[in-house]
Amino acid sequence: MGSSDRLELRDLGVPGILVLGRYRHSYAHVGLKRHSHPGCVEVCFLARGRQRYRLGGRVYDLTGGEQFVALPDEEHDTAEEPQDKGVLYWLIAQLTPDDAPLLYLDRPQRRQVKQALLEIPSRQFTACPDARTLLDDAISVLLLRPQGSLNRLRAAMLLAQYLLATIAAATAEQERLVSEPVRQSRQFIADHLTEPINVTTLAHVAGLSVPRLHARFRQEIGQSPGEYILRAKIARARDLLADTDLSVTDIAHSLSFSSAQYFATAFKRLTRATPTSFRRSLKGLAAT
Repeated sequence: MGSSDRLELRDLGVPGILVLGRYRHSYAHVGLKRHSHPGCVEVCFLARGRQRYRLGGRVYDLTGGEQFVALPDEEHDTAEEPQDKGVLYWLIAQLTPDDAPLLYLDRPQRRQVKQALLEIPSRQFTACPDARTLLDDAISVLLLRPQGSLNRLRAAMLLAQYLLATIAAATAEQERLVSEPVRQSRQFIADHLTEPINVTTLAHVAGLSVPRLHARFRQEIGQSPGEYILRAKIARARDLLADTDLSVTDIAHSLSFSSAQYFATAFKRLTRATPTSFRRSLKGLAAT
């Protein structure tokens, strides 16, 4: 009979970190049912073994040393497969509302880290070499008793390093895997955010048919071209709401949304806040 060791820490006392878990399975366990994490990102790190995840109709087969990320509200499961034998870590961090604390970071740092996590370009990628050490050290610190404020700060610093390394690893992997047509498409989107961008034009820029462009984006980025365009525009909108006094309507028009209402609806879908409440939360933080 094999052995199993599962640890899941909740109420860690570390701002914004809701769950930190680890299992060491020598035999397969019941798989995960379809679920999501509203307003939260889940970062999984498979240190050893194999594991399968399903997200957005796509299946991701992880091997040891790889990470998997599910963004807020993205439904995922283990594709009717078990949780396989091996060693796996998972971390759930709260990203919304925007003024929610995270790892004792100040407002600019918190904003940058949250936005980078929301814009993470890959769902599966090779982790940094120190991922397991950072997570094991954080767990060891959090298990210390009594649990003092300095220990929570030490754990937060370790987890901040882990999240920053995750962002860097995902970005590096994406740049390595993205083909030239998709790279050209992404650059075109970045250069024309203030204009209407349709997928037909994007396909022409990439030198691909529309169906082929869709397939490439799904395969290489895990999103459709339309979803990527929308997320890029919303990311720019967040900057404009934070750094300018432009009205919500003016921002919607400046980014070529068909209406302020559609802009507000899209903004809330991706950030779980309206443009007005997002700006209000930033002003509230500045006043404190």
